[in-house]
Amino acid sequence: MKNVLRPLALLIMLAMIMPGAVSAQETKTTKASKDELMQWFREAKFGIFIHFGASTSEDFLDKKKNNTEKYEASVKAFNPVDFDAKEWVRIAKEAGMKYIVFTTKHHDGFCKWDSKLTDWDVMNQTQFKKDIVAELADACKEAGIELGFYYSIADWHHPEYDPAYSNRNGFHFDPPNPDADITKYMDFMYGQIKELCVNYHPRLFWFDGSSGFRDANRKRVLGQQEMVDLLTSYGAICNSRYGDDDELKYVSYLSMGDNMSPSGNIGVDFESGQTMNDSWHFNANDHNWKSAGAMLEMLIQIVGNGGNYLLNVGPNSKGVIPEESQTRLKIMGEWLDKNGKAIYGTKSGPYPYELNWGSITQRNDGDKTTLYLNVVDWPEDGVFKLYGLNNRVAKVSLLASGDALSYEAEYNAAAGLNTITIKVPKTAPDPYVSVITLKIEGAPVMDQAFLQQRDGTVILDAFRSTIHDKEFVANKPLRPLDQRIFTVMKKGEGIMPARGMTVGLEKTGQALSWDFRLIEPGTYKVAVICDIAKNQEWKADGRMRATVAGQSVENKLEEHERWENPRMATDVMSSVSILGTVKINTVGMHTLTLEVTSDFIDSKPNIRNVQLLPVNGKK
Repeated sequence: MKNVLRPLALLIMLAMIMPGAVSAQETKTTKASKDELMQWFREAKFGIFIHFGASTSEDFLDKKKNNTEKYEASVKAFNPVDFDAKEWVRIAKEAGMKYIVFTTKHHDGFCKWDSKLTDWDVMNQTQFKKDIVAELADACKEAGIELGFYYSIADWHHPEYDPAYSNRNGFHFDPPNPDADITKYMDFMYGQIKELCVNYHPRLFWFDGSSGFRDANRKRVLGQQEMVDLLTSYGAICNSRYGDDDELKYVSYLSMGDNMSPSGNIGVDFESGQTMNDSWHFNANDHNWKSAGAMLEMLIQIVGNGGNYLLNVGPNSKGVIPEESQTRLKIMGEWLDKNGKAIYGTKSGPYPYELNWGSITQRNDGDKTTLYLNVVDWPEDGVFKLYGLNNRVAKVSLLASGDALSYEAEYNAAAGLNTITIKVPKTAPDPYVSVITLKIEGAPVMDQAFLQQRDGTVILDAFRSTIHDKEFVANKPLRPLDQRIFTVMKKGEGIMPARGMTVGLEKTGQALSWDFRLIEPGTYKVAVICDIAKNQEWKADGRMRATVAGQSVENKLEEHERWENPRMATDVMSSVSILGTVKINTVGMHTLTLEVTSDFIDSKPNIRNVQLLPVNGKK
């Protein structure tokens, strides 16, 4: 490995990198705290991601060209003649989005601003010759919307970016520089970050492409603390992909994996970046569009779990956001016009796990709290039941109309919890998400056990299980959640979190357990839900046993069906395996244990959750 520049030297050299380049536009730096810098982000909840660059060009699709030729031709052909920064901002604002994250430099190294540190930019390489970042910054300032910058650490074009640090197999420029020095590239990158801060005043940096730095020795090259100090001095926050900092030792907030979202409150500030179809950049052949309803459901779930939803659009080669995106964003904006109080400036709901009917958000006001029940699965019988809330309810109403709703609160002594029964219209007030408002006294106090859902289902999240390793592992957290591994998997002994906040089990004697509260007795199928690629054949060959309420069901983990998995990329499905059926006659607290009874040899299952599915269907 080449000599590594000390992190402190990176900052010292910043003053030397750009002599005179930006001095006329220098801005005052800030000493704001992390909480102060994060305040706008925590209140915003909904932002737009804009992937736009050379790969929107038709030249990029030419199969006769190699990667180098594609990128070279695409940059030269880049000419978005219909680009209008104000139009982009208008679309975002009408959709109810509070901030924009724009791809200033993707992995190809092509810069969409007038950089003084490279000529591989929009001003020097294209016939367009307009500073896109400058125009977008001006439009955001005029409209009062916050601006953030995507910036790829990986750079396939820069001659000093050593291919050993690449985030992809192969290096797209042929041949790469055999004498590339990554420390010189770091000087360049730090210089560009400062250039962007000084000239355009972003509030956020969305870093990407650091997978080539996961080795501890390589990670030191990034200078994580030094970068955060630099950004903080200019009033900017940044995401966890700067060095895969899932534990948030340095950075401001967690970036989930692409198109991933958690199934509950993970206890940290996070953001979920997701596509509207299967593509980040514009792809004329990608017609797999998500519905506006599906995206609104994702919005209320992410916000209910304490995060932000960063929804992507990919303008075409002329710089126009596709009509398919605009139509869906308009619907979302219209919903937020009526129901925005349930989203903006709220906190995560008091129930920390998944609610399969929707989500809860909350707003505190002195000694009172407003809970927003964001209901996707509206009850057709006109009765909505909320389990486990212990506060006195002062008023219940529909958010959009203000219409009061009648309700009753009762304590179920056998189950050991309160139930609030609300009479609601039999037809959902909103075609997508209807919001019920509960005004309660004091801070919310809600049962923190896994609770049976309103439809009778019990959902036990593997990431929030208790681990039972075959052999004791000293100093290992007993819950996968407490290991603070969300996006980048790490090696460890025994049971470890797997890709996408699942948990991998493979050896006989390994087990997970959950405590849950049953509200209604009944007969239930025991289903093990695992992640699997859409086109992947199920090969898990081991056996598992589930034990609950004094009964055990054991079976080979065979796939019975596949469900859509909205919490992952569209090529990932949920594989459903039924171990057997149990009858639970008593309500109240129970413990379910899932254990491996014969090893998995060919394929280790990545478990997302275990579900008890009522045999008689919806209650």
